[in-house]
Amino acid sequence: MAFEGLQEKLREQVADLTAKIQESSAFNSLRETYESQTPVVQKALLVGGCLFFVLIMLSFPMGYISTSNDNMVIFEENRQLIQGLLRASRAAKEPSPLPADGSTETLRAQVTSITKEFQLVPEQVGEMQPLPEGYVRDLAPPVVKQSGLAVQLKNLNLNQIVALNVAFQNIGLGTKLIGLDVIQSAGQTHYYDIVARIVMFSLPQMTFEAGPSDTGSRSRPRAPPSRAEDDEGLE
Repeated sequence: MAFEGLQEKLREQVADLTAKIQESSAFNSLRETYESQTPVVQKALLVGGCLFFVLIMLSFPMGYISTSNDNMVIFEENRQLIQGLLRASRAAKEPSPLPADGSTETLRAQVTSITKEFQLVPEQVGEMQPLPEGYVRDLAPPVVKQSGLAVQLKNLNLNQIVALNVAFQNIGLGTKLIGLDVIQSAGQTHYYDIVARIVMFSLPQMTFEAGPSDTGSRSRPRAPPSRAEDDEGLE
């Protein structure tokens, strides 16, 4: 019953609005102008009015579609940004693949261990000369420390050369075989001397500022200033 009453009320309002429009002078003037036109012009006016009405009706969903597309673009940009932040957060929590504060002596000890593992006699192990600092600077940023050795080994057969190359390349994290010179041993036809250039990349140890009460003892990180100190500084 309520729906029927609402429907009847709506019908009455439409009838009243139609009557008011028909009584208006502007409507009557437009109707007279329309009736004074030829049938072709009247038909063209009807078609134009219908097209205008259709365009108005289509403008609403098209506006919604355009807004939806803009929102999807913003959503994709925000999602990519969040994914990048999550990847950066996970990467920051992962430990560094480089050892802490590697040294030439550490690298020398590792190379010596490998020569003993391959049972090379002392006559086959030549000099181990430190490489200049920053020998391969283009392979790492300036903050990364480099410790390198030029290792000379003598009278090796091809199988030993290949096996030693693999061992030097896989010494440990941050250690790379960056160069290898092979020359035939003097007076030999199937034995060779090599000079392997090995570099250990590492991160320097972090330094901490010693507190006034820790003079002569272990150092500790400096505590952040208190709020009172910040207020004094502002004054």
